[in-house]
Amino acid sequence: MDEQTVSSTSPFYTLDAFNGELANEVMIAIEAGVQGDGSLWSNLVKNQDGLRNRLIGQGIETPDSWSSIGWDSAMLLFTACVELANDGRPLVVGETLTKERFGRFPYGNGSAIEYLLEYIRPNRSITDHDGQSIYDDLMNLLNKLNAGCREAYRGHSMYERGFGGMSICGYLASEEVQQLRKHLAGRVWTASYEEPLDGGVGDVAKHLSTLLKAAERRRIGLALRSHR
Repeated sequence: MDEQTVSSTSPFYTLDAFNGELANEVMIAIEAGVQGDGSLWSNLVKNQDGLRNRLIGQGIETPDSWSSIGWDSAMLLFTACVELANDGRPLVVGETLTKERFGRFPYGNGSAIEYLLEYIRPNRSITDHDGQSIYDDLMNLLNKLNAGCREAYRGHSMYERGFGGMSICGYLASEEVQQLRKHLAGRVWTASYEEPLDGGVGDVAKHLSTLLKAAERRRIGLALRSHR
């Protein structure tokens, strides 16, 4: 693959172990809280002992009180839903080399997923028969991972440019990780003849599949996170 220069100011992207099932509830509660209704957040924390204990461990004395939460939405969502190892640190998914190759793709803004979405195409020999629904599902999952958290709120995403420049782009639950890995392993897609990097789509699919397999083995979801 011919590499192109990526600006040093481009974000670095990671796929983090993430509780996608819990994230749905957390996002609903955060968005209600931002709009002035803290009751959903209060009920969520009271009913989720693990979440309550985690936030207390991070220094929030009354985590069930929305008004006591001083964090930005991105940091709160990540802290609430990141999967932790036995030592309390974020669970590591995948090998270092694969993560580095995925993290700053040598084209455009450095996002491997955005490159894949732009230059992946349906394999017409398959999708013109009975594979179109699988291809559509593949694209839906990629879009959810790439931009599922970028819903407009007063003109901007609530989960972008948080503490330390962190943004949460999107996430998948554990079952969706398995589905995406299977779809990428299938034959419903191909690379566009117009892609600017020779073998770029294939490289992204390979690195992404490796990281998906690592998460699938642990039966966990994933979040796409960018850092500046």
